[in-house]
Amino acid sequence: MSVRLCKATTILSSTFLLTFLLVSFLPSPGNSETREDHSPQLALAANAEDDAVETLDPVVVTATRTPKVLTQVPGAVSSINQTQIQRANPATGLDETLRVVPGVFAERRFGPDDVRISIRGTGQRANFGVRGIRVLIDGIPLTEPDGQTRLEPIDLDAISRVEVLRGPNSALYGNASAGVLNYVIEEGSADNVYAEQRFTFGAYNFFKSRFKTAGALLKDNLSYMGSYSYVDAGGYRRNSTVKNHRFFGKLKYRIDSDSDVSFILTYSQPDIDIPGSLTKTQAETNPRQIQQTLHAVPPATFPRNTPYSAFRTARRDKRWRPSLTYRNQLTQNQAISLTGFFGTRRLDHPLCCFTGSYLTHKRIEWGSFIQYINTVPIFGLPNRLILGYDRQDQNTITRNYDNVLGTKGMLRVYNQERVYQDGFYLQDEFQIFERLEIIGGVRYSRVRFKIHDNIPTVGGNTSSRRNFSEWTPSGGLRLSLAKWANLYVTVSQSFETPTGTEFRNPNNPTGSGLNPGVDPQKSTNYELGVKGEMGNQVFYEFAVYRQRFKDELIPFNAPGPCFFVQCFRNAGKSDHDGFEFGLAYRPIPGLQIQGAYTYTDYRFKKYTVNGIDVSGRRLPGIPEHRLVIDATYEHTSGIYGGFEWLYQTDYFLNDTNQVSPTPGANDQKNPSYTVTNLKAGYHTTVLESWELELFSRLDNIFDANYFTARLNPGTSPAFSPFPGRNVFGGVSVRYNFN
Repeated sequence: MSVRLCKATTILSSTFLLTFLLVSFLPSPGNSETREDHSPQLALAANAEDDAVETLDPVVVTATRTPKVLTQVPGAVSSINQTQIQRANPATGLDETLRVVPGVFAERRFGPDDVRISIRGTGQRANFGVRGIRVLIDGIPLTEPDGQTRLEPIDLDAISRVEVLRGPNSALYGNASAGVLNYVIEEGSADNVYAEQRFTFGAYNFFKSRFKTAGALLKDNLSYMGSYSYVDAGGYRRNSTVKNHRFFGKLKYRIDSDSDVSFILTYSQPDIDIPGSLTKTQAETNPRQIQQTLHAVPPATFPRNTPYSAFRTARRDKRWRPSLTYRNQLTQNQAISLTGFFGTRRLDHPLCCFTGSYLTHKRIEWGSFIQYINTVPIFGLPNRLILGYDRQDQNTITRNYDNVLGTKGMLRVYNQERVYQDGFYLQDEFQIFERLEIIGGVRYSRVRFKIHDNIPTVGGNTSSRRNFSEWTPSGGLRLSLAKWANLYVTVSQSFETPTGTEFRNPNNPTGSGLNPGVDPQKSTNYELGVKGEMGNQVFYEFAVYRQRFKDELIPFNAPGPCFFVQCFRNAGKSDHDGFEFGLAYRPIPGLQIQGAYTYTDYRFKKYTVNGIDVSGRRLPGIPEHRLVIDATYEHTSGIYGGFEWLYQTDYFLNDTNQVSPTPGANDQKNPSYTVTNLKAGYHTTVLESWELELFSRLDNIFDANYFTARLNPGTSPAFSPFPGRNVFGGVSVRYNFN
């Protein structure tokens, strides 16, 4: 482990010890009324009638394949509840929910539906969508078989909590190096029958309307929840308009006391204009402008000075997916669940400005999953065995045309792409003593890619296939010395193939086909952590890890088919060293303080690129330090307010860690930044059955000009500015029928 990491771990450990000694002598908090806990981990509430603080049920997560108390999971896990998702938030971008999770970087590029998420450095390479992270909706993968995820379908208004597993979980889910995000859908109940309307307005012509209802019928045997939302936003930059229709619905029928069946329907229809990237100088001087750099285009097609806006770059992506899950508690110690889903997607995506830049997709996908759980004790000691098999399949017709000023020109690519993934897994959790648990598991995964070229006369016949398979074991133990000290150690391996777009072939003039020179990245993760609750006031988590990668996937630009669209290659070896510290603290009634600190030291261990040995240099795109503080106070009257503060250090954009002396060049560092947000609101009950909430927030109050950036950009513009100072406000009205 690096000297820097050892020193930083020592400092943080000392800080933790001092914090523990401090909070140990703090008096217990008094009492106040709260609507719902703000903390993703602390399940605390105050009882106004008896002046005594009581502890609610422990926080339970399900992304571990079975329900498990958060503090008993031998790994880095966070849970974000519905109040934190929605309170004084427009609830449009997934980055809003992930700010206070250590080890997670979530940044918008071109709007609320274009969020890049990275967990422990994996995923930062993505120019669109999410890579290396398994994204689930109620345990059902939104992630496609090749490992890519588009986030537009997720409706935060319908989510009851978000579960975040950091670190490799390939033993359970396969084809992922970074972790798991599980968005758990809200369920109706007979005790909570309501209808709710919410409106949000904001700067840059932002408007959002949402209607949601939930409850139960048939003597509480049939629960329901439905949520429809519509977003219409003008955008901070020119040509960044966003419109999105979303619907989430869930029906759950209880067949008997031991079995139930759930039906989930998701639908989304985003229509997003893309403003493009800027050079650093452009981003600093006029961040709201559209992309200005002019690309070379085929001779005699368009003049080189044709403006970016003429190509009408946008993404229109319509998809829907129904799913069905059956669960049965067969006996006291045996349970089984079966899931199936089907979905369609239609993409219409004009891009700027090179040959073959009007992309269309027509896709059908389906999947099925089976899981068996056995909790029969072994030698009289608690044991839980999990067995499962899952399969996903997708079939896509891809066409790529010349972009003739926003319309389809000559057809350049016409392929049929088939991606298939399946795997079986086994995990056992054996509790030797009440406080000691040993966990071990293994998964066998297969991922297959197949492309059939329907016009082999353009660029040659690019029909090809690639098949991959891998065993990924994991193991660990948890030692619970006390409620405030749950220690764990884990060793796990990961396996992650390139996605379909990352197979872009640098050896073909159109980039078509499956690049034979790129392979899956693999890693082994070693992790040590501790977490727990101190009284009813403090929850903390600390993790230190080293993840050793082989053949890590790295983007690059080069003359030819990789000039405008990035291709990918494998780095020889790299090490991801880091630690994470999260804290939720309630010092007085009504006041909740959360903090998340992330330290990274990610470096190439053995890698030569373009004849340059970059061994020992930092991986691009990853800040060394990131600190987030979120403080919220809620008075017993229903008035609440608080602030969010975020600091992030700079990072290199290229593998060589070089900075050009030319001020406007793309190989500058992405600068560090500090951002402060304010939030406030009022919640009350009127005439017993009506709930009213008014809320507002002021983001980036000091009007910082800061950006995210693309890695190894070559000569293309790389920077995407975040919005300047902006304000949101809204109102929510709920009628409770019971």
